Amino acid sequence: MKIIIAGDGEVGFYLAKLLEKEYQDITLIDQQIEKLEHVEHKLGIATVLGDTTSYKVLKEAGVENTDLLIAVTSNESTNITTSLIGKKLGAKFTIARVNNMEYIVDKDTLDLRDLGIDELVSPESLAAREVKYLLKSPVLTEVFNLYKKDLYMMGVRVGDDAPIVDKSVAESAHLLSNSSFMIVSVLRNEKTLIPTGNLQILKGDLLYFAATDSGKDKVLEYAGKKPIQVKKILVIGGSKTGKYIALRLSKYYTIKLIEKDFEKCNYLAKLIPNVQFVHGDGADVSLLKEEDISSYDAVISVTGNAETNIFSCLLAKDLGVKKTIAMVENIGLFDYSQKMGVDTLINKKMAAANFVFRHILKGRVLTHLYGINAEIQEFVVNKNSKIINKPLKELDFPKNAIISGVIRNGKGFITLGSFELKANDTVFVFSLPQSTKEVISFFK
Repeated sequence: MKIIIAGDGEVGFYLAKLLEKEYQDITLIDQQIEKLEHVEHKLGIATVLGDTTSYKVLKEAGVENTDLLIAVTSNESTNITTSLIGKKLGAKFTIARVNNMEYIVDKDTLDLRDLGIDELVSPESLAAREVKYLLKSPVLTEVFNLYKKDLYMMGVRVGDDAPIVDKSVAESAHLLSNSSFMIVSVLRNEKTLIPTGNLQILKGDLLYFAATDSGKDKVLEYAGKKPIQVKKILVIGGSKTGKYIALRLSKYYTIKLIEKDFEKCNYLAKLIPNVQFVHGDGADVSLLKEEDISSYDAVISVTGNAETNIFSCLLAKDLGVKKTIAMVENIGLFDYSQKMGVDTLINKKMAAANFVFRHILKGRVLTHLYGINAEIQEFVVNKNSKIINKPLKELDFPKNAIISGVIRNGKGFITLGSFELKANDTVFVFSLPQSTKEVISFFK
């Protein structure tokens, strides 16, 4: 597959970084030579210097033979124009990053596919959707729907009083209920571990589980967490992400939003009348206390400054807020921020990249998780495979990988040691990078 990425901003670079692991023929276009030199040095992929809306530049990048053109500059008009020209010049599938939600919500009025844009992506809107999912299960640090409502991937930090603390996975096996969930990974001190029976669970570990719908609540009990109910939310920052969060969630929650730009604050107040707006700085401790931050069930900080977001959430946590979510651009800060006390972190570029991976490419890699050096891969079992009709514990499966769930006839199953794979099963594998080739060969 040949891929062109137009725009070397944060989203473009991150997409290129993920895609180059799976696809060899990638070209990145940008107008800043320093950025392209950085990409060439870090990723070793082809680059083209120039305006992405120029047909000469697109031709130089090989657009006429391109399977996928992704336009993700910070300028919506540039992305739309690039996609339209690219489609006209021969790109088979085009994606444009947009800010205007009218394009996404009201597709019946103006369907850009008729003009040549196959898919639209809004990192801010995707981040807001992620927040919406997280608030449905506030105790979780991360939740990912593997297959409809039948199979989930869930992240939760081990509570101080959890019954599994200082016990090995094998010693706590009796707490696993009806094969409805299983541990698939442990994040400890920035290191990703694939669990074995003798792995000891420690206080503060971030555990990732595969779970069926009936197992979601049992995961919380296993990890020593109590359910949290969210009714009242404080959003800090009227960024595009903050705006979409307020728009999406104001139907379900009581929301107040703090924004330091007076004109933006007034604009948002007119746009979203059922949300209360406060003009002020979300990093101002006296203002947060004046607004009685401790009375909120959740604080979501999505200003353009990661430090402000982390600080606001730490203050909220210290004052008794049950759930805090901070938007952070630097993925390297994830583990540190959570150790300090921020419950959940979101990242726009990861949200956009995962959307492209899952909904557009529909390839083997399903998604990437925050702060963890592993990936979820999806395979379909061949009817002639040697691995069918054998208990998983008897298979010589790669050491740094684990089969974490199966979809069979539209139903989700958790795959413990006695589970046997069948032909046409859809299998989800959680694996570390060093085991990728082994895992792939296992399913050939």
